[in-house]
This record gives sequence, structure tokens and C-alpha cells, in this order.
Amino acid sequence: MAEQDQPPLDRIRDRLEDLSPNDRLVAEAVLRDPTAVAFLSADQLAVQAGVSKAAVVRFGARLGYGGFAGLQEALQGGIRERLEAVEEAPAPRGTLVERWLSAVEADLRSVAGSTTPATLEQAAALLETGEGWIHVFGQRASAAVAEYAYFLLNPMLPNVVRVEAGESALADRLIGIGPEDRLLAFTFRRYAKVTTEVASFFQEAGAPVVLVTDSPAAPAARYATEVLVCADDSPAPFPTAVTGIFLVELLAATLLERNPSSIGRRLDDAERIWGRFGTYGAEAGEPDEAADLRQD
Repeated sequence: MAEQDQPPLDRIRDRLEDLSPNDRLVAEAVLRDPTAVAFLSADQLAVQAGVSKAAVVRFGARLGYGGFAGLQEALQGGIRERLEAVEEAPAPRGTLVERWLSAVEADLRSVAGSTTPATLEQAAALLETGEGWIHVFGQRASAAVAEYAYFLLNPMLPNVVRVEAGESALADRLIGIGPEDRLLAFTFRRYAKVTTEVASFFQEAGAPVVLVTDSPAAPAARYATEVLVCADDSPAPFPTAVTGIFLVELLAATLLERNPSSIGRRLDDAERIWGRFGTYGAEAGEPDEAADLRQD
């Protein structure tokens, strides 16, 4: 597709790696909420992006729109096209379950097709490297996926810690971060500012950052050593967590394939400890030893 025929968001994404720092700030603001930007003034966008009004105008010109007004017109045109497509589209068919399943399946196939084995290997290698701690962090909606990642990876790798998002707990946990540490961070629209700040802090400390997100233009991506991107086209006003969880499980499976013996021993040890402390109940069909003891 010729550049002049590209939708503005695709044009921005294609140029992300070549943008200047100021242009990237404007690009991130546009990609975060293009619908809102389509109706902001150049001054308002400049405030949101943390740049000057002139930088906003130059960004639109560098993209080939002649300035901010041209970029804004293109964004508004995209909104009109989407609204017209919705009006012309036939009514959704099937039950909610069927429609949701179809959308999630498409997202999963998109992630599977765009996530290369090399990317997973590189992310896994980063987490394995270093004698420090693997810090797992996510804020707001991303926190649930981060917590799942912690419980999945903690029995597999040494020194995995879940970083709490509260201000005092977060600051205390970040004391002494160095190049031997690593960060596994999660951020999905709408992107929590604190996650970007934490990723920046780790980068400044020389510590590798593995980021799981729904867009390579997420604000925290600029500080990441490796980015794992999950699609999200679910037909709802909230993002699905399914693709994020899928990427976490792919990363865990990659780690296991890389180190079957050492991780296998750790998992066996974890099962022994869980059994001793009664962390989990008996599996279906298995005797409940605690219940037997109570009967005795």
C-alpha cells in the first residue's frame, strides 16, 4: 500500500523506530487515544505529549499531512469510515458467547502468527540472565495478568518477586536495583503512567526489561529490552486479558523447553513444599489426607 493511502495510525506505527524523541512523544499520545486527538487543538495535544505546539505541527508535516490540521483531518476521516462501516454492517449473528469466542480466537491467532520463536527465546534468555531479582509488575487492569505471571514463574525460576503498586511499597522494592536485576512488566490500554516510570527506572539502572503489551507504541516500550505484543480486537469496551495470559504461558513454556532439567527439579521441589504445607487441596479422585487425619 502506498504511503498516501495508509491510514494515519498505520503510517505512524511504520515510522516509530525512526522518529525523533519529540516526534515519538506526539506519536505515543496519538496512538494512545486517536479518537480524542482527532478533536483536540494543537495546544491541547502539545500539553498531553509534553512538547511544544510547534513540535505537534512539525510532526503532522513530517508524516506528509502538511501539519497538525491535515493529520487531524485524516484521523477524523478514519472515525467517519468506521462509523459508516458499523452502520452498513449486518447485525451480529450468533450468541454473545459465539461472538466473543470468535473475536478471541482471532486475537490468539494474530498473536501466534506475529510472535516468533526468536522473540520468545530472547525474552526467556533475558529473564534467566543475572543473579539478582526478577521483578514482576503491572498496574490496574494489567495487575491481574502480572499476578498470574508471578504465580506461574515463581516455582520455575529463582528470585521472582511480585512488586506491589502502592507508592511506599513500590519505592521500597526498587531500592538497590542494578544491572543484575530484571523486570517483567505488563501494560495495556489505557496505559498506567507508573508502569512507564518503573520501566524507565530499570533501564536507567542498566537492568533488562521484558514488556508484555498490546502495542509497540505503548509508552513503556521505549524502555524495554524486549517487547511481546498481544492483539486485542475483542468486541467490548474493555480489553481482553486472554492474549496477555497466552503470551505469559508461551514465555513459561519457552523457559521450560530451554531448561527442562533445572526447572523440572524446581517444580518437583515446589510440589513437595506445597504438599507439606497443604497449599492446595487434593485433586479430584485423590484421597484428602487432611480429611483422613480429622476422622482419626
